[in-house]
Amino acid sequence: MRTALLLVLLAAAPAQAACQGDEAFSCQIGGKRVEVCYWKGMLTYRFGPEGKPELTLNERLETVAFTPWPGIGSSLWETVAFRNEGYTYEIWTSIERDPETTEPRSGGVRVLQGDATVADLACDRGTATPMDTLYDLKDGIGQCWDMETQTWGPCN
Repeated sequence: MRTALLLVLLAAAPAQAACQGDEAFSCQIGGKRVEVCYWKGMLTYRFGPEGKPELTLNERLETVAFTPWPGIGSSLWETVAFRNEGYTYEIWTSIERDPETTEPRSGGVRVLQGDATVADLACDRGTATPMDTLYDLKDGIGQCWDMETQTWGPCN
């Protein structure tokens, strides 16, 4: 599974310089780092060794597929997805709502080709950060989440 992901990541895009701006999510997966950064209306997804990403994808905040927590269930979770050449790189984060739990926030990256999962990598325990700033960023550009349609649109 990791071999398939590595081939997908290496073929997808050349390495680029570190993303600028504010961090919206990060975690460690073994010797590699996953980051989602925000700068000047763009979100940047980076995956690879720190300072030498194997994959960098950019998408405008207006169009990025961010799914906020729906307000139900035993855990608070969010996802953001970047698409590239038939693949979707879905970054997720989750934390249990139960205040009695000692489980740290979890997260990871799921790589899909169409509807098929080709890789599912979990963040190292305790390294996943919250992704809730993305909701505020979407709200800040005048987009509101419609719970009924599960889409972002203009605020009424």
